[in-house]
Amino acid sequence: MKMYAIFLISICCFNLALSSNYDIKTETTITLKNEFGIAYPNAKILFSSNDTSFIVTVNDNGQSTFKLLQGIEFNVSCFIGNEKFDFDDIIYIEKNKNIYQANIDLQFDLYDKIFELKNLFFQSAKYEIEKKYFKELDNLIVLLKEKDIDIEIAGHTDNIGNDINNQILSEKRALSVKSFLVKNAIDPKRITCVGYGENQPIYDNNTAEGREKNRRIEIRILNKWKKQ
Repeated sequence: MKMYAIFLISICCFNLALSSNYDIKTETTITLKNEFGIAYPNAKILFSSNDTSFIVTVNDNGQSTFKLLQGIEFNVSCFIGNEKFDFDDIIYIEKNKNIYQANIDLQFDLYDKIFELKNLFFQSAKYEIEKKYFKELDNLIVLLKEKDIDIEIAGHTDNIGNDINNQILSEKRALSVKSFLVKNAIDPKRITCVGYGENQPIYDNNTAEGREKNRRIEIRILNKWKKQ
């Protein structure tokens, strides 16, 4: 009985020691941007291992500060809208009580990825762009002027109305965005337009908010950007 009790105490102490060492955390600041240096406000980053997982949300500058457990290998993914990006690299901070702070930079490649213009929506059955959404397009113009890339503009609708009218409407929405870009000195040859009508909803069409978000524009990068 005594040996059994001592054995239990030893195990408990050993586990406590392991737990204390296992739970060492480092204050970590992570920065998430695409290859063009553009941050995505409110993007979510998933850290996952065999034992634990958690999500952090970045701020307007693409940053988040949090406590990261030492001694654990984390796989990392990020979610921007409904698009998921997986990173090949493992994030690992070696167990060391002297590591108090760490900075991690994550960069993802947008080539052939689709991303939503988060601050551009349309009134029901309309394709005209309201002035309050110009800033979102101004950001896209800056990107296109700085980087030698071609894009596809995809227009979408909610499920109000019939299929044929919504298909035409989605194409007009894409063309409206193209027209705005061309008026701001973007070569039309760099822009392809397509409409998907109501066929690719990513939000709930049973609610007014969901329908508004489905009246959207998505951008796809068509070619690899090469640094000069």
